[in-house]
Amino acid sequence: MLMMTMTISMIIMFISIIVMLVANILS
Repeated sequence: MLMMTMTISMIIMFISIIVMLVANILS
């Protein structure tokens, strides 16, 4: 359970970083 929560939070962090990078490139 704890591992799943940590994995999900890491995936969310990774996706948000990618979104920020893409937004910087597009703008």
